Amino acid sequence: MESDGILIMSLSKRIRILAETGIILESVSQGNDIENFPGFSKIEAHNPWFTTKNVQYALHEWSLLLTVDNLTNWISDYKINDDYTNKKKLGIIMAGNIPLVGMHDFICAYIVGVDMRIKLSSKDSVLMKWYIELIKEKDPDFLTKIQVFENNISDFNVVIATGSNNSNRYFNEYFKKYPKILRHNRSSIAVLDGNESNKDLENLADDIFMYFGLGCRNVSHLFVPEGYKFDNLAKAFEKYADIINNNKYANNFNYQYTLIAMNRVLHINMNIALLIKSPSIHSPVSIINYQNYKDKSEVNNIISTNKSNIQCIVSNDSEILNSINFGTTQKPSLSDYADNVDTLKFLLNLH
Repeated sequence: MESDGILIMSLSKRIRILAETGIILESVSQGNDIENFPGFSKIEAHNPWFTTKNVQYALHEWSLLLTVDNLTNWISDYKINDDYTNKKKLGIIMAGNIPLVGMHDFICAYIVGVDMRIKLSSKDSVLMKWYIELIKEKDPDFLTKIQVFENNISDFNVVIATGSNNSNRYFNEYFKKYPKILRHNRSSIAVLDGNESNKDLENLADDIFMYFGLGCRNVSHLFVPEGYKFDNLAKAFEKYADIINNNKYANNFNYQYTLIAMNRVLHINMNIALLIKSPSIHSPVSIINYQNYKDKSEVNNIISTNKSNIQCIVSNDSEILNSINFGTTQKPSLSDYADNVDTLKFLLNLH
C-alpha cells in the first residue's frame, strides 16, 4: 500500500513486528546476548535507578503484552482497517522515571502509523532508544517516520507530553494550539481493611517498592482502619529488605529520616521505608503516607476529590470504586491508559 509515494506496511504486519520484538524483549530479560542491546551495566551506569533487576522486569512484562493475540485483541474494539494510515506528525515528550515508561505511547503511535517526533527523557535514553532502533531495523518503512530529538522537538502538529506538575504548566502554554494529551504527576493508593492475607501484603510490597517506588502506578499512600496494626505489613516488607543496599535509595531514606528526626515527626520505621500519617497522596522515595478511616464511604469521597492525582487504587474490597488487585499495579494491560485517557482513540480521532 502506498501513501504519498511511500510504501506503508499494513497494520497486520506492524502487529507481527511488535510481536517479534516481544520475543526479543523476553530473550534479553533472560540474559541472552542480543545484537545491539546496550547491556544492563551500561543502562544502569547511565541511570543507577535502572538496575538490572528492574530493567529485566520491565522487559519481561512488555514481552507478555507484545504478542499477536494480545495486540489483536487490544485493537479489535477500535475497528482499524488493515490499510489504515494517519498523516499526522506526533510529537512525543517521554518521561523516564521507570524503564520503558514511554513505550505505550510509542506503540500506540506505531500501531496508528503516524510520523513520530520523539524527545526521550535523559533518564531513559539508552533503553528506549534501543527499542526504537529495533523497530526501525525490523520495519524500514519507519526509518524516516521516526525521528528522535536531543532537545526540542519540531515539525509536529499533535502532542503527547508527560512530565512533572511544573512541566505540565509549561506544556499547557507551549502546546496550547495543538491537539494534545498532557500528563502530570500522579500517585497510587491502597485501601486495607485488616483482613488481607500475607500474600496480599507481599503483593502490596511489590506495588510499593517495584522500581523503587518511582512510578505513578506505585502505591505511595495507604488507607487503613482506625486501630490498624502494621506488624504483618512490616513482615511483608522483608521481601524487599535488600532495597536499602541500593545507594540512591539508601541516600533518600537517610535524608528523609534525618528530616523526620530533626522535625520530630511521628513515624513508623520499617527499616526500608518510613510511614507517616499524612493526607497527602504523593510521597517522596522511601516515605509511605497513611491515614485512618472509619468507613468505606469516607474513603470513596476522598478518592473522588483526588481523582485527578490518583493513577491506581488497590484493594480487595468491592466497595472501593475502580480498585484493582494487590500486586497488579506494575502489570498493566495494553488497554490500561495513563490518566484514563485513551491514547489510541485520541490518535484515531485526529483528522
